[in-house]
Amino acid sequence: MNDKTPGKSFLIIGSKKFKKSTVNAFIEESKEVFDKVTFVTVDKLEIHTDFGKAGLYYKGKNLLEAYDVVYPRFSSKDYLLGEAVLKVIEGSSIYCPVNLQSYQITNHKYYTAQRLADKGVPGIVTTFFMSPKFAELSVQETGYPVVMKLISGFAGKGVVLIHDKKQLESILDAVHLFEEFISMQKFIKGTNQDIRCYVIGKEVIAVQRTGKKGEWRANVSRGGTAQVLEVTEEMKKVSLDAATILGMDICAVDLMRSQKGLVIIEVNFMPGPFMKYLGNDIIKSWVSFLRKKADGK
Repeated sequence: MNDKTPGKSFLIIGSKKFKKSTVNAFIEESKEVFDKVTFVTVDKLEIHTDFGKAGLYYKGKNLLEAYDVVYPRFSSKDYLLGEAVLKVIEGSSIYCPVNLQSYQITNHKYYTAQRLADKGVPGIVTTFFMSPKFAELSVQETGYPVVMKLISGFAGKGVVLIHDKKQLESILDAVHLFEEFISMQKFIKGTNQDIRCYVIGKEVIAVQRTGKKGEWRANVSRGGTAQVLEVTEEMKKVSLDAATILGMDICAVDLMRSQKGLVIIEVNFMPGPFMKYLGNDIIKSWVSFLRKKADGK
């Protein structure tokens, strides 16, 4: 592809602990359609406020005045910095496919489920608590087995499948030591598969994830596999509804099949592009969409 738009520029803000292969591919694909591409990690930025106006500075330059499009890709580990950066971006005219509120909500698994449920989007029965004494009350709603998630977890980490009361009590003893907030979800029995729907504007790309043998979680980062699926109308509607409610033009919505149809497991602010199985296809779609936004389309 060699159809650059003259004078258009793209800023990528990455996590402090970014994945080099993803960033390198993102920069490479972006340079095909943008005249100027810059990558900087969130911890290298400075926020200056002067006469009521905030700027995002790197090496003495206000980046919000130098670029047409910005895509922040940082995780829950960058939370305080991420909030501050997104707040400044929101006060500028630069296009950004995500926002502060979407970052705050998607980094809290229970708030995500609650916000979507309030709008009538199908999800899994979810509870939220910190004190272990509420765990039994939670299980009364879902029954065993139940999926326990640490609010701070991501990429399948901090997620445990609990089969009985004895196992629950053992895990809660350890979790309580770290004063972690906990979310519990009803376990949907079936295969170790789920569906990731990449939302890119009004386009949806569906990918089936399959967990490795003996693993109930379908995360590719934990040894699972991924392959593109044909997008159904149900997949498209559920994932686009979730993205719209949370205010994101780019995200990933993870779904599972249930007896009542598709239900949302969670929504990802910074989805990985599954390059091992999909190559640069997802990244190319991101870049193509962002270039159109730079053109004002």
